[in-house]
Amino acid sequence: MNDFILTLLINGGVVLCIVGLWAYARYWRRKAAKAFLQHAVACYKKEDREELAGQAVMAGSRHAGLLYALTCPELFDIVRPMRAFRFGKIRCVCADYYFPQRYESWLRDDQADFVQDVYAFKDGKELCHDYFSQAFEVLSVHENVTAVFMPCSTSERYYRRFAKIAHYLERHGYALSGLHLIEIVRNRESKHTAAQRSSVDMANYSMSLALQGKKVVIVDDLLTTGSSLTGFARNLEQVGAEVVGAVFLARTFQVPSWRRVRWMVWKKYILSKRIKTWEVSYSSIEQNSVKK
Repeated sequence: MNDFILTLLINGGVVLCIVGLWAYARYWRRKAAKAFLQHAVACYKKEDREELAGQAVMAGSRHAGLLYALTCPELFDIVRPMRAFRFGKIRCVCADYYFPQRYESWLRDDQADFVQDVYAFKDGKELCHDYFSQAFEVLSVHENVTAVFMPCSTSERYYRRFAKIAHYLERHGYALSGLHLIEIVRNRESKHTAAQRSSVDMANYSMSLALQGKKVVIVDDLLTTGSSLTGFARNLEQVGAEVVGAVFLARTFQVPSWRRVRWMVWKKYILSKRIKTWEVSYSSIEQNSVKK
């Protein structure tokens, strides 16, 4: 009986020690994650923020996962800024990433500045001609094309948003203006303010028959789900136009899951360790061969 009690006490002590060590390690892991995250938020350089946020992710910080994804959006999206990609059968180019307003405090200064440029363009206050001209150059359409613009919720918004860039693209030889070929016939709810974007009736415009036989490039401010793009392109083809591409000011970034961010961070960490090991091995082999 005494042996049983002694064994029970010893086993209980061991369990308590293990639990205590686990709690101690967990406490300091949380402290480390918090410290890494605070330093990452304070960094202005992308490389420094990426490294520190990655360390915080490995320490278990979910907030750091969000910061890491926002810092390195190109790791989680098949779309790359200023690189041509296909959305269905349409060849597209976007200038950069747009991040919803709820993530504003997590963005780097250059990201926040671009988001403000997007807002200013939507309000007709900013031309953003540098972004659009570069995007047209990347799209590399070598034939006479007409720029057609995604219909807005009201005619006033349509002309306020696109009139200046339409004039710029035509004047500098990127595309003829097709602004007048789309007419907003009635107002509709804005997709931006709608509770459900998919429920918004987009059929508030008419198309000129002059589009028949024209090669067109669709121009819009944002590419999010792509439903507006595919619907508009289908309508253009129905009136006889040929859609040869689409240009967007920004691509709306979809934040990935915590699991996906964590997997990406650990994968990059393990790969970097392997590369360093290979570099050390290769360097030692070279040194040995030189000595011989």
